Amino acid sequence: MRQQTKLSCYLYVLTSIMLVSTLLVETADANVYKRRRPKVLSAVSLKLTGTSQAERMAECAEKIEQILQARKRGIMGVCIQTTDNETIFAYQQNQLFKPASNLKLITSAVAIETLGADYRYRTDFFIDGTLKDGVLHGNLVLIGSTDPMLSGYFDKTINEVVNAWVDTLRRYGIMKIEGDLILDNSYYVGNRYQPISAEEIRFATVANFSRANEQQLSKVSRVRVIKTKDGKKRVVRRGFRRKSRLKMVTIEPNVYCANTLLAALQQAGMMHKDAHVEKISYSRKIDRTRWKYLYSHYSISLAEALKATNKRSDNFYADQLLRTLGGEYYGEGSIEKGLEVVKEFLKNEVKVSSKEYKLTDGSGLSHENFVTPHLIVETLRYMREHSKAFHEYYESLAIPMTDGTLAGRINHALAHNIRAKTGSITGVVSLSGYLKSRSGKEMYFSIIANGLGRRSRHAKALEDTICKLLLEI
Repeated sequence: MRQQTKLSCYLYVLTSIMLVSTLLVETADANVYKRRRPKVLSAVSLKLTGTSQAERMAECAEKIEQILQARKRGIMGVCIQTTDNETIFAYQQNQLFKPASNLKLITSAVAIETLGADYRYRTDFFIDGTLKDGVLHGNLVLIGSTDPMLSGYFDKTINEVVNAWVDTLRRYGIMKIEGDLILDNSYYVGNRYQPISAEEIRFATVANFSRANEQQLSKVSRVRVIKTKDGKKRVVRRGFRRKSRLKMVTIEPNVYCANTLLAALQQAGMMHKDAHVEKISYSRKIDRTRWKYLYSHYSISLAEALKATNKRSDNFYADQLLRTLGGEYYGEGSIEKGLEVVKEFLKNEVKVSSKEYKLTDGSGLSHENFVTPHLIVETLRYMREHSKAFHEYYESLAIPMTDGTLAGRINHALAHNIRAKTGSITGVVSLSGYLKSRSGKEMYFSIIANGLGRRSRHAKALEDTICKLLLEI
């Protein structure tokens, strides 16, 4: 009898535990569902019932207004206009907001419009000495540029380029170098009166290491081997942001490239093992007149650089675009000179007031950047209506559910009718670009949210919902 009572108690406890566990799982699932699908967005139907295009535009505006009024966090600015200059919806469109990576839309527009889609980064080689019987009695000089592929250390392709340089030097008759490798980074500092040391042109950036090799990754991360539950070994790399290959690093431009070239030349037996890289930047004491031009290497086109800048949202590429503008137009590859080019373009070409922006960099990483949604829309409009490079600019933008930073967003049958740029830094989410609706109405849109704290998921869902509504016009 006691055994039966004891067994009944055990069964009762076990059943209670199972019921509680089931309730906890269901509650957790419900909470996940709530987090993923905000109530205000779920309540808004994505169908537009108007029979005419004008009716659907008005209905769409009402629904966007409903969504914005029900939001619980942050401040927003929205500007949506058609190619016919009709305003579908506007909310605080002339207020200044932190744009995050939406600033890349402006940087890349100015770069491709002023430099041209076919512009290529150039790296020059000179010799400082005499070449006789295959031996260079002197130094090999590498003139650094703002080429984003070569000036950083985030792309394994740099090794292929360097190996090609070694072969090219041989074709030019250089089999042995009895000197050092000189890296001249004067492109970054221009013809300043005061000499600038090589160390003074260092800068910080958030770099994307998705295309880096193991050697490049080892510069910025720690690796350790762990055992999994099934007893297998797994290599874990620490030092990057969660679920990404982004990392804040300090760059001394072209140094990694020069060191890689030196190592390749030494491995090929073309330079002594004790040879080194001598880094110089602008100085009036250096006599460059005795240098003899050898050849130039031309890297990726600007059109290709824009794809990395906008589709992948590469911050380093964007800031290098800005430095390139400064170098090509003012002889100084700096952020400051690049911003002067951008401001002149916005004033003289896009014809917007200087009150609509405050710019600090080209990538949007800084929280000191401010633009209006109206400015972004006007930039997008200018590129469509006036730029000869519009096709390359348009195709550099991400396609929802297909590629880039929009690969998993705006799940809609007409998502391929959108080309847009995302943006995200702490407390900021943005989305701007081009859109063609179901009825063929073409439009520009810019949606920027600030003051979100560390919660941006709902703001992104809001952006996606607005785009889905616009597609139904």
